[in-house]
Amino acid sequence: MTKFKGFTLAEVLITLGIIGVVAAMTMPTLINSTQGAQYKTGFKKALTVLSQAVVMNIALNDYDLSQVVAGTNATGITSAGTAAAGAQSLWDVFHNRLNIVRESGNGYTTTAGDANQWIIVSNTDKDDYEGFQGNHGGDAFPVLTAGQSWPAETTFLFMNDGITFIFDNRQDTCQKANTNIGVAADNYCYGFIDVNGQKAPNRVVQCDQGSLSGTAGDDDATCTVSSPTDIYPVALYDQSVIPASAASRAVLYNK
Repeated sequence: MTKFKGFTLAEVLITLGIIGVVAAMTMPTLINSTQGAQYKTGFKKALTVLSQAVVMNIALNDYDLSQVVAGTNATGITSAGTAAAGAQSLWDVFHNRLNIVRESGNGYTTTAGDANQWIIVSNTDKDDYEGFQGNHGGDAFPVLTAGQSWPAETTFLFMNDGITFIFDNRQDTCQKANTNIGVAADNYCYGFIDVNGQKAPNRVVQCDQGSLSGTAGDDDATCTVSSPTDIYPVALYDQSVIPASAASRAVLYNK
């Protein structure tokens, strides 16, 4: 007599059910971990690219971020509103030294259904940076709602790898305090790196503990980020582009 060995239908169904339950429990964590790693890599790459652009501009034009003038287009504009001969705005520095495939001003609105919809959310961890215009008197980087528009001087530079650099081109004289050369106070400029452009989640990175309060810079030790997102605030000064919040520093330094 020939005997056939195998699993019964009930056994197969039970096994598949167990596999399905385990997969349902682990897949979201795996996906979030993969996306977080991609965001972290994109942020580190963007910082390097922006820093290299500044260094290249110094080498070719002998012009660093402490010398930039306010401008709403390619031409630097003085405080009196006239073109500054030979001067550069932030737009000049980065547009000329990055591989830009597209750029835009404030054409990005948040009207429901708009093809240009771009809403930045969860921008609450502002303890380490003064806001959208840095020390230049502006409000915090806007968290837009339906129907609102970006400030007129907002500049979007879209790079060929999908990264977008967002900044206010009215900022000028981006420099760190240095009493040796007569600079009494920090005058950082600020921007945001969006590592995947308009794609979701368009969420500013935050500490796991939420917004941390206190004096700027004193919250680094307590900030951890287990799920990096796609938007990172950065500070610009002299020859440097650095993370501008506890959360973005935590991602960069793997806290």
